Amino acid sequence: MPGWWTIQDIEPHVHRLVMDVGNPIQKRRILHMADCHWDSKKCDRALLASHLDKAKAEGAPVLIYGDFFDVMGGKYDPRSSKSELREELLVGNYLDEVVKQAADWLKPWAENIALISLGNHETSITKRHEINLLDRLVYAIKSANPKCETQLGKYWGFVNLVFHQQRNQKRSVSRTLHFSHGYGGGGPVSRGLIDHSRTRSQYFAHYYLSGHVHWKNTDQNVIAHLSRYGKLQRSQQHFIRCGPYKDEYDGWHAEQGRSFRPLGGWFTEHELSRTKGNMEYLSRVVEP
Repeated sequence: MPGWWTIQDIEPHVHRLVMDVGNPIQKRRILHMADCHWDSKKCDRALLASHLDKAKAEGAPVLIYGDFFDVMGGKYDPRSSKSELREELLVGNYLDEVVKQAADWLKPWAENIALISLGNHETSITKRHEINLLDRLVYAIKSANPKCETQLGKYWGFVNLVFHQQRNQKRSVSRTLHFSHGYGGGGPVSRGLIDHSRTRSQYFAHYYLSGHVHWKNTDQNVIAHLSRYGKLQRSQQHFIRCGPYKDEYDGWHAEQGRSFRPLGGWFTEHELSRTKGNMEYLSRVVEP
C-alpha cells in the first residue's frame, strides 16, 4: 500500500477508502477497471499493464469491478474451447493455474490494488465448481506481499471515499461510490447508458461504476438538495462505464453484430481546496 491511502471492509457490501490529500493539498487519482478477462487470449495485457503502471507511478489505488478473469475453458462451461486458451493454461489443473499465474503477473502492482469485486464470469465458476477464484487470488496476492491491502468485493457494493488533510477529521470530505459489475446487454443505441437511470433509482451515490456490457462511456447529473443548515446545494453525480481489456471483434462477438469496442478503464481525479476555512471539492473523469 502506498503511503497516502488505506482501505478496509466495513461490512460485506461496504468498503472505506481513506486518502490523505497532503499539506499543501495535492490532487489524488483513483484508477477504475472492469472486464480485464486477464486469462483470455484476447486480453490486451500490454494496455492493462500500461494503465496499472500509471497508477503505480503516482501511488494511486486501483478498483476492479468484476470479470478480472475470463475462465471459460473449464470442464463444465458450455462455451469451453481449448483452442481459445493460452498455451500456458493447457493443463489439467486449469483453474489452479489461472489463479497462480494471475497472482504472479500482478506482483508489480499488488500494493496498488485496493479492491477486486466479482463479475458474472467469476460467479459462473462458483456455480459450476463451488470455488471462489477471486477469494483465492486475493489470498495469494496478500500472502506474497504483507503490505498489500486488497479487499474482495461482492458483485455490487459501496465504497466510502474519505479525503483527509493530514488525517484531520475536521478537514475532510466524504463521497459515496456505488459499484456493480453490471447487467443487461448494452445495445448499440443506448450503450448501457439507460442502466444508469435504473441504478440511480435504487442507490444513492456521487459515483456509479460498472462494466459488463463492454462499452466505455461517462455521463453526469446534478442533484439539488438542502444542506443540514437548510441551504440549497447541488451535488454532482458521475456515471462511469469502464471499457473491457478484452479486444474481440470476431467469432461469437461478430455473430452478435458487434465490432471493435473502446478499451480500458478511467481515472477519477479528486481535488480539494480551502475557501474561508471550508473544504471545497472538485472532481473529473479522465482517460488513463
